[in-house]
Order: sequence, then C-alpha cells, then structure tokens
Amino acid sequence: MKGEPQQGLARGFVLQGFDRATEELKIELHLQPVPLDRLRSLFDVGDDLETCDAYPLDAATAGVLSPLVSEPIDTEKYEFFLQRYA
Repeated sequence: MKGEPQQGLARGFVLQGFDRATEELKIELHLQPVPLDRLRSLFDVGDDLETCDAYPLDAATAGVLSPLVSEPIDTEKYEFFLQRYA
C-alpha cells in the first residue's frame, strides 16, 4: 500500500571521513535508505550490521555507495567508515 514504510531498508547510516594525517573527523555523508541485505553483502558482515560497529570503506565499496550520498567519497583524502548515525 502507498504510504507504508518499506521493509528491509537500512536507515540511519552515515559515512564518516577522517583526515588520514590527523585522524580528525572531517566529513559526514548521510546514506540514503538502501536494502539492508545490500549493505550486509558489501561489507561481508552477515547479521552484524545492526550493531554500532564502524565498517571501513575501500575504493570499490565507495564507488558502489557513491550514488547514495550527496557528495563524492574521496577515499584518497579521507579514511571512510560506515556506521550508524547517532
């Protein structure tokens, strides 16, 4: 039915980018809702994605997730992690 929330979508995730030299948090990119199974398979975490752990992004994973954020994911400049938004 129209207006019902979609089941199985991951909401509340953010990509946090840390400066490689200083390890300071420099950027947060909020991820658009995406099927939870897709995130689980991208990060090879099984059912663990419901926890508050941070999952590192490599360039390939960043390329897959780039259409789901508002800005480019610069993995050369920043070290990115996927985690729950708090």
